[in-house]
Amino acid sequence: MTEDLLDNLLKNYMDLISRVDEHIQRLARVHKDRLACKKGCDACCRHLSLFPVEALVLSRAFSRLDAPCRERIIGQAQQTDRTCPLLVDHVCMVYEARPIICRTHGYPLYMEKEGRAMVDFCPKNFKGVKKLDRSDMLDLDRMNTLLTAVNNHFTACFEGPLPGRIPVDQALELYQDLEIS
Repeated sequence: MTEDLLDNLLKNYMDLISRVDEHIQRLARVHKDRLACKKGCDACCRHLSLFPVEALVLSRAFSRLDAPCRERIIGQAQQTDRTCPLLVDHVCMVYEARPIICRTHGYPLYMEKEGRAMVDFCPKNFKGVKKLDRSDMLDLDRMNTLLTAVNNHFTACFEGPLPGRIPVDQALELYQDLEIS
């Protein structure tokens, strides 16, 4: 597989990431004084499992880190199953390649549970806001549906089955295992 082919396979995912990032950037502009989420805030950073498309993007970014940083992360991954091993001194080492859950965590997510509308966001964010506009919220069901469709399209391009979810520690060297030329 070539880098160009891989980029083409990842296009739908990167388009989805771009749409999510645009939403988050708009929120950051509108509510800049009400957001606690900043570099170094890692209370929500957990060792997660990812769809294969997200795991490959994350792994690709990991492969581009310098060797000492990769070794440190691999060591951290072997020591924990809770905190994200990609954090080094409270900073995500693959921030630009972080999965959607990491991009949206802490921001308003709209969902329905048992027929009831719910909004979830970090309690450190939006202090003093009495009511959020519906346009401030990401629809969690819709986003998950889109991500699932993008992942299904991506995985259909590979021979043999891929796991449904891949833990971060197992995703780290996924990119290196592909034969990329």
